[in-house]
Amino acid sequence: MKTSLPVKASQASSPQPRKISLSTLAIRRSIGTLMITLAIMVLGGFVIGQLPVDLLPAVTYPRIGVRADAPGVSPEVAVEEITRPLEQALSATDGVTQVVSDTREGRISIDLYFRPGGDIDQALNDATATLNRARDSLPNTISQPRLFKFDPSQLPIYELALTSASLPGDQLRVFADEELARSLGTLPGVASVDVSGGVDPEVRVNIDPQRLQRLGLGLTDVVDGLGDRNQDTSGGRLQGEQAEPLTRVAGRFQTADEIRSVLFEVPGTNPPQSVYLRDFAEVVDGGSDQRIFVSLNGQPAVKVSVQKQPDANTVTVVNDVKQRLAELEQGGIFPADLETNVTLNEAVFIQNALRNVTLAGLTGASLAAIAVLLFLGSLRQTVIIVVAIPLATLGAVLLLGCLGYR
Repeated sequence: MKTSLPVKASQASSPQPRKISLSTLAIRRSIGTLMITLAIMVLGGFVIGQLPVDLLPAVTYPRIGVRADAPGVSPEVAVEEITRPLEQALSATDGVTQVVSDTREGRISIDLYFRPGGDIDQALNDATATLNRARDSLPNTISQPRLFKFDPSQLPIYELALTSASLPGDQLRVFADEELARSLGTLPGVASVDVSGGVDPEVRVNIDPQRLQRLGLGLTDVVDGLGDRNQDTSGGRLQGEQAEPLTRVAGRFQTADEIRSVLFEVPGTNPPQSVYLRDFAEVVDGGSDQRIFVSLNGQPAVKVSVQKQPDANTVTVVNDVKQRLAELEQGGIFPADLETNVTLNEAVFIQNALRNVTLAGLTGASLAAIAVLLFLGSLRQTVIIVVAIPLATLGAVLLLGCLGYR
């Protein structure tokens, strides 16, 4: 007896659409893939040279500093007359969360802290307007207060110490101010050059009060007389056929002998009599009292600090500074026994960081290539892995350039 099993006819299924992956498309369009790869390599290599290089990222700190100089004012008096009025005025700035002050002899420092994420530029404008309104209530003896934002780019990127066995402190300071600071300040990317240490040149006038009293002169008469004579005045124009050049009468003191020869009229004399400044005062051509001391290995020195502009490349600026110093030394500008010692060079840290990143990338690519070659045993796949790692890095760099990080 034959038995038969029912056969169920299956319905013909419709063909499913084939999915095309990115890898499949890249393999099929090999010429296009090669062109895209070459474009990423060329453009990525170009953008790498345009990306900024710095030790710290461009971070805006929610902090504003206020600095004011008050020569000859004791800390107790400065707190009552300067610091507290400034604190009360600046604390009304929108967004201020904390006010910290530090008052020393002749110097007032106030720091304003704001909420993170706020507009620090607008806060700086508000603090400036507040300070201008409070300026009239401050003593006239203080200088104009300075406001600034805290920025890592304001820190020096290059510092060197100048030492000399024969040059005194005042001449070493003059050389740093007149030669190095002026020459380095003209380099592209350099924001400012600060000089500290040494002795500032200064002419002192030591007045004998007894002689001054016998002559009937007052201290204000001497101060006003020296101030009126120590200034340049305009001499008008010289009329010509083609041009009218301006003239100037040079009246500023050039030497200490010119100060000693200043004449003062003695009041109450008939006929009028005049006396020289040297008759009742001693004029000393020397240096000011040194309050900032800089030493290198126990030897007095002068420090030169270079600050860069916020958008400048640190490595490029440092290289330009070193090249300018070499040019000045070759040109005979440096004194014979002057020694320069670099005490700070941020370009070294940046170059070491870049070198470490490059070495880590090459090490990772090499280890990945060895692992693929050992486990898969395919030289072709190994080459693909080796090319893909730097290609992905160049693609990320190209994306940074397209987003404006240049």
